[in-house]
Amino acid sequence: MKNLKSIPALLFLVLFVITACQKNGIPNAPAGQIAISKLKIKINEPDSMLLVGADTTKAVTWTISPSGSDELQTHTIAALVKFSKAGQYTVKASNSDITSSPLTVTVIDSVYAPVYNENFTAGEQISLTPRIIKSTKSDSSYIGFTATTKNSYCTNSHLDFGIYFNTNPQAYFIQFNGIFFIIPGCGIGSHTVAATTDFSSYLTPLTPGTYPLHIFFAGANYNGTIEVTPTQVIFHWDNASGIIISPTTLTR
Repeated sequence: MKNLKSIPALLFLVLFVITACQKNGIPNAPAGQIAISKLKIKINEPDSMLLVGADTTKAVTWTISPSGSDELQTHTIAALVKFSKAGQYTVKASNSDITSSPLTVTVIDSVYAPVYNENFTAGEQISLTPRIIKSTKSDSSYIGFTATTKNSYCTNSHLDFGIYFNTNPQAYFIQFNGIFFIIPGCGIGSHTVAATTDFSSYLTPLTPGTYPLHIFFAGANYNGTIEVTPTQVIFHWDNASGIIISPTTLTR
């Protein structure tokens, strides 16, 4: 067994990915057993594992047989493993309180090609929750959003999107491109994906007026307006589109 060198950002993400598997594991393992993202993988394909219900303050020992073809990175009760050779491998996990039953991982004779992006799945819908951002340095305020998918994606998924300005410096532009992964491939389980951003770096502070709002999503352009008054921000938007804005009125 080869231990991978510590990569703090990767370990943090692996722990986040695997923590969710206690309810959404594939397979959905009971307490005291190993939850794992896949039981059949390709050569060099990362596979996430978790000893379900284990005490996070106690070290977990992972045993893989036969050894010599695996690389293992561990973090508390979780681990990320990949294999450099096709075959069947038996995995067990234990700490001072728990010893799991063995499970078998099959590595097929095909080399893994990392995937860092994917399209939204069918029927996707983005919910935008607007908010008002107050400047810490002045009385200025700006618009911000939290965007959340309707569909669920694997637990190491992130929303691939951007906000920007165009030839009209008073118009709001948002583009949703799909899903991306920092660690390629899927982790254990799934959940909706959310991201938060604001326009404080792109547009001037809120002043009374009506401003265009353009959102590109799933190959289509959606258009509305943002009305700013001294006391409110009102979104004039068709919520029958693939983008749902709620609430549509904010108090300044």
